Amino acid sequence: MAPEDALTGIAEVAIGLAGFSGLVAAFEQRSGRSWRGDQKARIVFLVALSFGVITTSLLPSAISGFSESPAMVWGIPMVSCGLLTLTSLLAWVVLSRRHGYRLQFPRTSISILSISSTLQLGVLLSGLGLVLPYSSGLFVLGLLSILVFCANMFLALLHITWSD
Repeated sequence: MAPEDALTGIAEVAIGLAGFSGLVAAFEQRSGRSWRGDQKARIVFLVALSFGVITTSLLPSAISGFSESPAMVWGIPMVSCGLLTLTSLLAWVVLSRRHGYRLQFPRTSISILSISSTLQLGVLLSGLGLVLPYSSGLFVLGLLSILVFCANMFLALLHITWSD
């Protein structure tokens, strides 16, 4: 499978994840219950990360229309993705610690967060041409790790929503 095909598939999964997050939000709102802070934060992060994944996974195709340089085609999306996701992951850790949000699946969540953060650092460094320069495979793995992080966050959202 070509990286471009994988990126299109990743974008489609991210669209679905954003959509399911919206459905959970709509059903929760419709039930008349008020939102807790951790539920709001999870939905915002899910939607933001989903749209970030959609955008950065489609950028290589858009950029390849006017440049064939790997630094442009892969570098720009990889640096964008790395910066966006590392900032988001760090923001999530700080926000959840500051407000005392409980991890729903601690072992799994910490493992996923660690792996995703490491891969995103690799994506950023690769996009800058420093480690495995402009590796499309690493980019795909980095995006997949963010989808796994989002899926874990989505399951946590369902768990806290349905356990009330």
